[in-house]
Amino acid sequence: MNQLRIQQKRKLINLIRKFFTDQGFFELETPLLVPSPGMEVHLHSFTTKYVRHDGTEEFLHLPTSPEFAIKKALGSGFEKVFEIARVFRNNGELGPQHHPEFNMLEWYRPGTYTDIMDDVESLLHYLHMRFDPELDDSGYSWSTVKRTSIQSCFLKHADIDLKRGIRDQTYWSSTAAKALGEVVPEDDRFEDIFFRLWLKLVEPQLGLLQPEIVFAYPATMAALSKLKAPENFWAERFELYIKGIEIGNAFSELTDPEEQFRRFESANKERKVLGYPPHPIDHDLIDAIGKMPPTGGIAIGVERLLMVLANVSDIREFYFSAFGGASLKKN
Repeated sequence: MNQLRIQQKRKLINLIRKFFTDQGFFELETPLLVPSPGMEVHLHSFTTKYVRHDGTEEFLHLPTSPEFAIKKALGSGFEKVFEIARVFRNNGELGPQHHPEFNMLEWYRPGTYTDIMDDVESLLHYLHMRFDPELDDSGYSWSTVKRTSIQSCFLKHADIDLKRGIRDQTYWSSTAAKALGEVVPEDDRFEDIFFRLWLKLVEPQLGLLQPEIVFAYPATMAALSKLKAPENFWAERFELYIKGIEIGNAFSELTDPEEQFRRFESANKERKVLGYPPHPIDHDLIDAIGKMPPTGGIAIGVERLLMVLANVSDIREFYFSAFGGASLKKN
């Protein structure tokens, strides 16, 4: 155990809490046993069985995010809220940037994802000035956050017109093969090629000199976000990158319950195709989404944010012990 790293984590969490409290946000405390852990296709939960006093049973999950519970609060009338929640990811990658349990900061406010962009810039400036003023971080600028469309990212780092690629599979496959320098299988889906390009060519170049927001994802990757009107080609979604590491994911939150239900059903169909068990759809959440005002929200991994603030290369330094023993040391 590294005592300094544990102390740094507590200091960062305390600073985050003060920042949002001073900004008039209300801190929520949501459940750790939930009926649905999240609906993202490639996320897997830890599941347990609850046995009632009469012997009946119910499967419950540790949350992969507090998002669903927070949105129920938003649907009941809360507005500016935040939470620093413990979350859990099963069947996940193990390595310097991943851990099966971690702290997630989420906050929501009336508005859109552009309001969340402004919050991110204010928060990062606040934390950098107070977290460790003596820490040498020369050459990195925390004063502003760069904002780049995902279309521009692909043009700059992969020399590919993403918008054309979404519409033209032949162009997408051929230019991807050229950029990657490898054969692209004929049965690869758009998303398969997208993530191969993203992980190899684009993501490692993001946020290297200053924090960078990458916004306007393809509509097929909207997740729980609204689409950009009027053409609905891009989603009002952004991700935050610092020093080549993904730190957060933000949306203009979807407030159409019927569309949200369709997306959840689609996610479960894709999970079935991939051989994953479906996740239960939380109908109380669907109802709450229809009662939410226009809202922007974001989720940020606290330990990942701590890594880039403290100039630490391995997320496991911030835990009392390594989950799973020696197996966690595999990258």
